[in-house]
Amino acid sequence: MRKPARYYIIGLAVAVACLVAAELIWLPAPVRMGNGMQWVEMIDRLFYGLVLVPISWAVGALLGIWEHRRERRVMHGMLQLVRVIIAMLSMIGAYFVLFAPDRLILLFIIIGSAAPLIFMDMLFSEALERPAKSLRMPKQSGAVMLVTAMLLMVLLYPTGYRVTYPGMTINMNRYAHAEGGESGGTVNGVLVFERPAVSADWLYARLLPLYEFEKLPDDEPPLTESYAQVVAMKTDANDVAAAVAMQKAGVGDGISAEGVRVVAVVKDSPAEQRLQAGDIIDKLDEQSVRSIGDMMSYMIESVQPGQTILVTLRREGAVLQIEVPTTAAADAAERPVFGISVQTELHLDIPRSVDYKRFMAHIGGPSHGAMMTLAIIDQLTPGGVTRGLQVAGTGTIEPDGSVGLIGGIRQKAYAVSRTNADVFFVPAVQEEDARSAAPDLNIVPVKTIDDVLDWLARQDK
Repeated sequence: MRKPARYYIIGLAVAVACLVAAELIWLPAPVRMGNGMQWVEMIDRLFYGLVLVPISWAVGALLGIWEHRRERRVMHGMLQLVRVIIAMLSMIGAYFVLFAPDRLILLFIIIGSAAPLIFMDMLFSEALERPAKSLRMPKQSGAVMLVTAMLLMVLLYPTGYRVTYPGMTINMNRYAHAEGGESGGTVNGVLVFERPAVSADWLYARLLPLYEFEKLPDDEPPLTESYAQVVAMKTDANDVAAAVAMQKAGVGDGISAEGVRVVAVVKDSPAEQRLQAGDIIDKLDEQSVRSIGDMMSYMIESVQPGQTILVTLRREGAVLQIEVPTTAAADAAERPVFGISVQTELHLDIPRSVDYKRFMAHIGGPSHGAMMTLAIIDQLTPGGVTRGLQVAGTGTIEPDGSVGLIGGIRQKAYAVSRTNADVFFVPAVQEEDARSAAPDLNIVPVKTIDDVLDWLARQDK
């Protein structure tokens, strides 16, 4: 086997190894460095090892170009062009690994585009070394291609199911730092992995605990859209956590309702052509509405279906008054509606900036909100609030400080049970599920962030 093919095979082997490592990335999670660095942080450094894939392919392509630089046959000329393209794609891929690791999807597209060209080069290069009349399939290259294809089928082929399995903990005090705050103690959020299942997951489920599957719905959004939604939810959770935490620490006013935002207008409804998505409703018939609750109360108590209401709203910086008729709700004839979807417009007071680190394995989601809130309170409170305990927890944070439900509670409880956590805070209604996965873990159910603070205040380690 020629040297170019050897380098191609090295790159393919590293790529397959990286795929397996990515699917089993949670297994070393209890590992800690002496400086407090957690496994979720170490992954960012190990990621750069992926550069071996494009570098190996680039070396193989350049060696092939050099070895056949004097060939004049048409087929060799075509292969030289293929090698140039492989080298270019590989060098671009190496650049993205080293300098733009956040562009993962584009990186995978580039590496995926180079792989078929590598197989083409290997197959035709081996074929050209055979006697002119030989019609046999190149054995070595064919075997490499077959084995690689089988492994990729197992590791990447979708099954129509979603798999949820344990993740890893992440110290919120290392992930985020509030301006003027201390370094803080250990306040661990916990990640859980949820993704489309591949064939290999059925094997992992037999060997490893708490792999759970469910059928994907027919309207499942594309991965790119799901990724964008999750990242957006993480950003929202961070902002709510920061505002709530700073109010608790006495350096902000927290979160206040400032009207009702129109999210969507139902087609052929009374509001169509009158209200628009993005409008912020401040008054109904001169009655102030600060939240969805205010709006619903007024509509139910003071309005009859078919009645027209004077709506005062903000639109693109202007204040408008628009008369909007109502109609009866489809599920309750006595209830008046406009035909709009709404959400409470919130003002978040965050007087101090918060710097966030980016971790490769922490894509996003709102479930770290409660522990993010606790971490920022810990940083802004002289002496901290953890009492020297190894704290872990999960749950969303709501504008009123309540701790909301999350998914994957069993997997999260198991992940925390593998660490040295002294306590694991969970949403109260999910306590039983958490205990079923980690019966020996000190699980404390909470309803609000104040419950967390009160429990910690009673401890003395």
